[in-house]
Amino acid sequence: MAKRKVPVPAAVERALDVALDKALLVQRPVVLGYLNRVRQRRPDATPAQLVEQLERRYLAAAVGIGAASGGTAAVPGVGTATSVATGAAEIAGFVSATAMYVLALAELHSVPVSDPQVRRALVLGVLVGSSGAAALDGAEGGKHWAQVINRPDAKGRIGSINSRLGRLLVTRFGARQGALLVGRALPLGIGAGIGAAGNAALARGAIGAARRAFGPPPDRFPARVIDVPPVT
Repeated sequence: MAKRKVPVPAAVERALDVALDKALLVQRPVVLGYLNRVRQRRPDATPAQLVEQLERRYLAAAVGIGAASGGTAAVPGVGTATSVATGAAEIAGFVSATAMYVLALAELHSVPVSDPQVRRALVLGVLVGSSGAAALDGAEGGKHWAQVINRPDAKGRIGSINSRLGRLLVTRFGARQGALLVGRALPLGIGAGIGAAGNAALARGAIGAARRAFGPPPDRFPARVIDVPPVT
């Protein structure tokens, strides 16, 4: 029996487009600054331990964003329409948190992200999870697609790859967000629980996709990440 496709609300599709464009505008010094601040908390951490910290911080941020968005429905006088609008803003927060997580991983793994199309492919591929990994693995022919997507021989295909990932973002990730958008609007604190649980599930899926994309943590820190200011 074929699965019934869940329609993606127009508000979600618009929110995804705007959120992705804004998230990808983050400058490299901001990403490096974030990565260095995480390292300052554990100056003795290995690259593998730093990856674990990035994952925990990302998951915590995603849960907090979802709970705060869903919690608006419990406020007296806040209607469903307002809760849905807040949910659209929550989508932007989730996409932004995902982009920072992915780009920090890219820096740690010495994956160049100066090309805007490569940045878009990295973030899109992680957001759509296993569906994106299948599309990119097939296109790039590598076990860990984030490591090969920036190769010269991939440059000519990056545009079509991003188009394919963009469609998956709407049909897969957008459909999940559309369902959460309605659930987060439920009153009596139910929306907060749905928002937190839903975002936790999406973030865990993104973490799994990122692990497949980048592969095992590097043995040592790249030169541009290792120079962390001393902790005062």
